[in-house]
Amino acid sequence: MKKIWATAALVALGVTSAQGQTPQPADWVILTLTANANKPADVTWDRIGGHDWCGILRFLDRLKGCTIDSGRGEVGSVRTVMVGTTPTVEMAVARTPLSYTYAQPYTPIFYHGTMGVEAVDATHSRIVYTLMWNQTPVGDAAAQAAAREARKGAFQRAVDKMAEAVNAP
Repeated sequence: MKKIWATAALVALGVTSAQGQTPQPADWVILTLTANANKPADVTWDRIGGHDWCGILRFLDRLKGCTIDSGRGEVGSVRTVMVGTTPTVEMAVARTPLSYTYAQPYTPIFYHGTMGVEAVDATHSRIVYTLMWNQTPVGDAAAQAAAREARKGAFQRAVDKMAEAVNAP
């Protein structure tokens, strides 16, 4: 009975907390970028550095540095990536054996990314990088389109470089 009351109290607190928030306008963009790999999923994950919390630095040209602030990539880990000369804090919010999801909690666009590998069959896999952000703060329609295209190009190039690294002999 105590457990039921405790759960009910927590739910009530959560509802109260959510009701106190001011909704913000959002126009969410979701991009999913993929590339095929001629290796099993676990081999692909290893070759793209999926176990390395700063491994993305090898593939994403727009990143000029990566520092692990806490953890090693498990949920709750924090890293700071240098996007050009701008430091951007990212927190690991989800992790599976072949994927991780991070969020940029201090950016106005509330950006998220998931890098993962999916098995196609016993000897082939697919690299999947999904991006999601609120484009409302970016500006007008032209600025939003430019931001979408820039991210799409940069991250597709990164995914393609990952596939090249995996498929190399």
